[in-house]
Amino acid sequence: MKDLNNGRKRGIGLALGSGSARGLAHIGVLKVLEREGIPIRAISGASIGALIGGLYAAGMPLAELESIAKKATRRTVLAHLDPIPSLKGLMVGKKIEEMLRSFVGNKDLSELKIPVAIIATDILTGKEIIFKDSGDLVDAIRASISIPVVFVPVRVGDRTLVDGGVVNPVPVDVLASLDPRAVPVAVSVIPKVEHKQAERPTTVDIFLNAFDIMQQRLYETNKSLARISIEPHVSFASGIEFWEAKRIIECGEQAALEAIPEIKRALKPFSLFSVFGK
Repeated sequence: MKDLNNGRKRGIGLALGSGSARGLAHIGVLKVLEREGIPIRAISGASIGALIGGLYAAGMPLAELESIAKKATRRTVLAHLDPIPSLKGLMVGKKIEEMLRSFVGNKDLSELKIPVAIIATDILTGKEIIFKDSGDLVDAIRASISIPVVFVPVRVGDRTLVDGGVVNPVPVDVLASLDPRAVPVAVSVIPKVEHKQAERPTTVDIFLNAFDIMQQRLYETNKSLARISIEPHVSFASGIEFWEAKRIIECGEQAALEAIPEIKRALKPFSLFSVFGK
């Protein structure tokens, strides 16, 4: 379908959700969309979705992203953490920021090949903060991935920011502000919390389960805004198991493949002939 305003074919808007390591499934989803020639006109992201969506929109090849992800081991994951004794969080996040800058430098949001909106949360006011149009890409990503308690909050201007998943884990509603004609597609990797409980849940188990419950409830309120929802089955992996990248990415590919027919139907030009079969 041609856009009457700029002559471009209609495409999709992609909302990439939070989920820590499980969000590596977004790489698999993007691989399939690229391979099938689906135009991506806008990307919104929270947490890991902001990270992968932002790097992709900045021009980082998917093959490179996938290669880096698949090289992760327990040792390399630990090497990128910088613990600090602080009441504000367990990790500083400086090493992750340095890694991101090694990929995209000081690129501005206005320079990206695809319009992007990155979600963060002002922890002092509870407000959703949306980075788009302009601003430092890495600063925005770094704020969006700052899981409360795990990472020290990020100061941007006069705001104290944490993970975007706290207020909007799969930001479908933001896509219309980037491209109102794009077909909204949500990608959620938030696991459904199992009814069965661990016999002796640790403090980490309790925190992560609470976070998952909160995010699932928030996603359900936004899900109806998506024309299509892609939900890779990645509940086998915990939020820290980045070393499961191969399996997680494959799950993203499988889920995207299943959604391709519906996406292609949504992108077909509407006509009376298609309705009446003539």
